[in-house]
Amino acid sequence: MELWLLVLAATTAAAQDNYNPFLRGLMSGLSDMPVIGNVLRASVHPLYQPLVNPILPRINSSELEGEGEDEVNEHCFGELGCITTDSDFFHPIHRPVNLPPYPREQINVLFTVHTREDKEGTVVEALDLRKIANTTFRPERKTKILIHGFLDGSFVTWMLDMVRNLLAYDDYNVVTVDWSGGSRALYSQATANTRVVGLEVAHLVNSLNSTMGLHPQDVHIIGHSLGSHTAGYAGEQVPGLGRITGLDPAEPFFQYLPTRVRLDPSDALFVDVIHTDMDSIFSLGYGLEQQVGHLDFYPNGGRQQPGCDSLSRIPLTALTDGKDFLEGLDAAQKEFIACSHNRAPKLFTDSILSTCPYLAFECSSYDSYMAGKCHNCGEEGARCAPMGLHADSWQGNISNPVKVYVSTTTGPHYCVYHYLVKVQLAAPKSFQGSLRGRLALSLITEDGKLRDFALTPRSAETYERGGTYTFFVSHTEDLSSSQDALVHWTYEANMFNPLSYCVLFCDSTLPLAYVSVTTLEGAGTRFRESGKSGRSPEVVMCHRQGEDMILVNSEESVKIVASPSCLNIKLHETKPDFANQTLDLINAGISGITSLFS
Repeated sequence: MELWLLVLAATTAAAQDNYNPFLRGLMSGLSDMPVIGNVLRASVHPLYQPLVNPILPRINSSELEGEGEDEVNEHCFGELGCITTDSDFFHPIHRPVNLPPYPREQINVLFTVHTREDKEGTVVEALDLRKIANTTFRPERKTKILIHGFLDGSFVTWMLDMVRNLLAYDDYNVVTVDWSGGSRALYSQATANTRVVGLEVAHLVNSLNSTMGLHPQDVHIIGHSLGSHTAGYAGEQVPGLGRITGLDPAEPFFQYLPTRVRLDPSDALFVDVIHTDMDSIFSLGYGLEQQVGHLDFYPNGGRQQPGCDSLSRIPLTALTDGKDFLEGLDAAQKEFIACSHNRAPKLFTDSILSTCPYLAFECSSYDSYMAGKCHNCGEEGARCAPMGLHADSWQGNISNPVKVYVSTTTGPHYCVYHYLVKVQLAAPKSFQGSLRGRLALSLITEDGKLRDFALTPRSAETYERGGTYTFFVSHTEDLSSSQDALVHWTYEANMFNPLSYCVLFCDSTLPLAYVSVTTLEGAGTRFRESGKSGRSPEVVMCHRQGEDMILVNSEESVKIVASPSCLNIKLHETKPDFANQTLDLINAGISGITSLFS
């Protein structure tokens, strides 16, 4: 262990400074080895910092840095301007390595201009932007700029898919940024290189503004992982930049650091962020947890994404992603290495052409969101927003950044519709108290198909007669047109509580008054489709003859239908019919004994 710590310390020192040619040569040789090299290349990653931290103070001492980490080093790149590597870019835990970037020529940024006239794109070197005049770029169009992350290039499948969807949706200029000359390095070095790439992108936008009249507010930069922070660096240099979208911004070397080090709301007029892999890097999460935009989306809580816990998705990804097998193979290997981290660009790409709005809701926590406590969009719709391309339709106040939550599914189309189900129980005087069991609801579509929802999926719950219970559910289909449903009830005793067994003189039937289903995507007229603008987002269903109560026997289902009479159901307790009550008790007792033995 002591030897390995020394190796790690030497690797970090060699990566940080040129102070020891022998160490540099040793580490260079070891890094070429197939197994040890991979470990050594990752040795400056925060994952290994608990091992390296005891030695880091000696490595980062003023003996190696001259003036220490407070020293301000300036690096200039000709027409791009200069950057400084000062104390903001160093932290003993969150950013223990503060390297200078590669030269501009080594990073060799390439811009590829895609339009509807030239879908395959024309490559323009960042070192010679004059060639952009020979492309189909038009300044009167809105412009989307896509930036990849660590180890990738413009060939990565999510960028190719996003280009195709953007051009199918609207007449954009779509510019992809290839900085693979700087991204395929040690992670610590790649983070330093992003600052130069940010200068290159800013220089592109500012040059198009001065030479072709492109308005910066019409420019939208979309970056994934390290590309998110690169977009932030570009935004710092472009006054009035319209929008930046961060797709799971990288956590290592950025989280909890000053705003000038990472993406932040000041980098553009509107900054929206999608967090999909915000577990700590020690749990193999790659994305930021920290809120860094005006509007931060946390699909499925921002952590493990649906389907990412199954290796069976990898061959399916190879067949469904991209336009050919090679693109699918690239997506499959990304799915294997960092499924949740790479879900963010997939969600954004799917949102472009999706008729499902990816509606997200402002909430204090993900648990509260899942409990259905944050389903109100507000009078102006400011408490919810569509995730993805159309997030800029959010009606909230950018001076008050918010966190919003949304549910998604396993894909390949990830959007779901959200429903708030309210179950109202009646309170007959013949029986009081509570019932324990499970509830399920099946909505019936217009073509007669059933769409099932387990309202109590994990374990039996206790329901009070006369109580109101709300459930938050989702489905990949728009079921707002459903006018009929089946309610299934299963009485379930608690094996540890003898009093919960229904044997004699008890009733295990569920006294159902009505069920209401509210389609949350239709809760505000802003999110309704034009053809449904006159439809209420809430459907109330009850007994088909409009009775105030329907008794649902255990292990049975009853059909309920939407009717105006459901709105007139009286929930007050009725006087018991003593003539029939005794018979009902006897029947209930016999039924209970039978169910117990069966």
